Amino acid sequence: MLKRTLSSLWLMFFVTTILSATVAAQNRTEAFAAARTLFEQGLLGSKKDNEQAAELFKALSDQEHGNPLYLAYYGSATTVKSRDAFFPWSKLKLGEQGLDIIDKALKMVTAEHDTTMIKGVPVSVGTRLVAVSTFLQMPDKYFHRFVAGKSLLTETMNSRAFAAAPAHIKAAFHVQAATVARTDKQSTEEIRQLKQAQELDPKGKAAPAVHARLKELGQ
Repeated sequence: MLKRTLSSLWLMFFVTTILSATVAAQNRTEAFAAARTLFEQGLLGSKKDNEQAAELFKALSDQEHGNPLYLAYYGSATTVKSRDAFFPWSKLKLGEQGLDIIDKALKMVTAEHDTTMIKGVPVSVGTRLVAVSTFLQMPDKYFHRFVAGKSLLTETMNSRAFAAAPAHIKAAFHVQAATVARTDKQSTEEIRQLKQAQELDPKGKAAPAVHARLKELGQ
């Protein structure tokens, strides 16, 4: 209980700091890590954490205008807000707003971002991972982003920047590729992608879900 309380206080410290003032680059990196933690909790269902993550990503983006990764995360957090909205038209509006922000972030990506690192990950690759995972999760009936997500996934995995990415990031892309294969009802390809993810990041956050899905597929 104490550990959870201290963790919450630590997160709130960075939220307050980044929202209240312009901070040094090192502190922005730490604030980004805190925002991602909040965002991940938001993906698990916490409306409050996602709203705080969105505020923090927005503040980071405002302080570093040329960084597409912060903007992409802000867009993704905005799409998650659509999940929590009550009225159908609010869900659609927030979803479209978030996707538009991600589109803007993707347009900002340049070759320079292939060698610009945050937490050891090329900014270009991180930005595209956020975009791909968001596009593929949006209900295609309403937002029509599956094809774009699939295309961006293929393009990124064939890039030189992807080849230089750390193993856990490559694994995350393979998980997304498995999602595409599952949607396309290509079980052999889904298995191949899941096994790639498992090999690259056997103890990662997605590992239990990957293992469970492989088991469902008879592997």
